[in-house]
Amino acid sequence: FMCSQPERSQAGSFCVGGTAVKWAVLGEDFSIRERGSLPTGFTTAEETVSALIGLVEPYCERVSAVGVSAPGGIYEGDVTGTIHRGGALTFMDGCPLGKLMREALGVPVAVNNDGKCCALGEYAAGALRGTRFGVVLAIGTGIGGGIVIDGKVLRGAHCFAGEFSFMRNDVTTAANMGNSFADSGGWRALRDAAVAEKGLPEGSPVDGRRVFEWIADGDKAAQRALDRYARAFDGQLINLQAVLDPEVFVIAGGISCHPELVDALRAQMPLALASYEGTLAGIPVPQIKAAELGNDANLYGAVQEAMRLL
Repeated sequence: FMCSQPERSQAGSFCVGGTAVKWAVLGEDFSIRERGSLPTGFTTAEETVSALIGLVEPYCERVSAVGVSAPGGIYEGDVTGTIHRGGALTFMDGCPLGKLMREALGVPVAVNNDGKCCALGEYAAGALRGTRFGVVLAIGTGIGGGIVIDGKVLRGAHCFAGEFSFMRNDVTTAANMGNSFADSGGWRALRDAAVAEKGLPEGSPVDGRRVFEWIADGDKAAQRALDRYARAFDGQLINLQAVLDPEVFVIAGGISCHPELVDALRAQMPLALASYEGTLAGIPVPQIKAAELGNDANLYGAVQEAMRLL
């Protein structure tokens, strides 16, 4: 929540996800004053809107604006903050979330896609500070993120810009989730590569944290898996460099907290570029940084959007 009135010097921020709603009250300096979360046990848009309004109401005298990060697409300039598609919360499709919250609370409400809020957060207070043009890729089950140019996130004609999951690994074969950046770049791809390199049975109960524990312990099979994963990921970064040409790629998402990931992406980039010859050899080398805000990036980004309404 951000304010233009002396008695209201804070802003409220929500990150609505498939498993939890995170909320925070932030000051004008982006410091988090209060925070909390509640499980996303909602089954209807009405329940969701009511819960979000209920979280803000105790702070109504203190906040001047509310920002909401949510799955799905929100068109640029849509003052109603209507969610399209709904992402992990399909029942939110068509819900004018911004309008309903604004009418109930009496303060400006900005709604934006979660990946785009992550990118805006890193621009406002994280790894994209001081850049004019940067890209955030958030590694989860798929690859979310956003493209930030001069402090504004690119939404695209259909609010689909930054949906990196849908990029195909092989454009000569059918488009499906097994032939997508979501499949080759999501955290499960690293897990599966580590399981295969170590000769473990398919479906072994291994998560990303365990893979990085192996790597920290000097497990060569796990390191080979990370290098293989990083080289494939770098191939997509090279494609994005050719199309977007940003100053920097910021790697976010759950496994980005492990410095070995960014180290591997940087180390494997020369190998990923090695097959480029002749005129193609002139492509700029993608610059890679780790996200700085962790799971709070969406909260900061939502507030960044809310501040534009004041």
